[in-house]
Amino acid sequence: MGEVRRIGLIADSHGDFERTALAADALLVAGAERLIHLGDFCDTLQESSWINTMQVLQRRRMLTVKGNNDFQVETLLHERHLGQDQAKVELRAYLKSLQTTIVMDDLCFAHSLPYDSLRSFYEPVDDGTTVKASKIFHQTTHHIIFCGHSHTPVLFRWRNERVTREEIPRDITFSMKDSERYIVVVGAVANNDCALYDREAAHYRRIRLD
Repeated sequence: MGEVRRIGLIADSHGDFERTALAADALLVAGAERLIHLGDFCDTLQESSWINTMQVLQRRRMLTVKGNNDFQVETLLHERHLGQDQAKVELRAYLKSLQTTIVMDDLCFAHSLPYDSLRSFYEPVDDGTTVKASKIFHQTTHHIIFCGHSHTPVLFRWRNERVTREEIPRDITFSMKDSERYIVVVGAVANNDCALYDREAAHYRRIRLD
């Protein structure tokens, strides 16, 4: 991963495997060298899509963190007697293998909060204020945290000890400075959002699929 320059970011599929595949392919065409899914590829109410969505992630070799829906599906499958249902057995093992965060140098990828706890699945970073983001900046040292969970793309910026909450415009590339820190809520692929981050150029671009 250390040599990967361009990272494609997808979050919150909620069982929409066709849109997830569309986003993955669009990001690869845009130059992504590695795809990362920020959790909730499953949806507890969309059981018929669980296997198909997992297969989209596996075929495109996406790194994936666990979201709250993924955790709930894992728990549900653990409580079931799966018998000879090999696909569900594989899904359960796949879900169990997922981490809550992925850290790559000064970057952190999480479903929501950048911690290894149940709370990190469920509590959103974005509540319309900068309170939670400010707390995360004080408690961590990551330069950039990429997350999902909240479905609307939002940027939190730490600059000169001050935190701002900003909308992320569509299809516009912007620079991320070494002197600042960021929390980026990528937005839900189920709502046609994904993103591309260029580590070398320090550029981020929100990509719309519609």
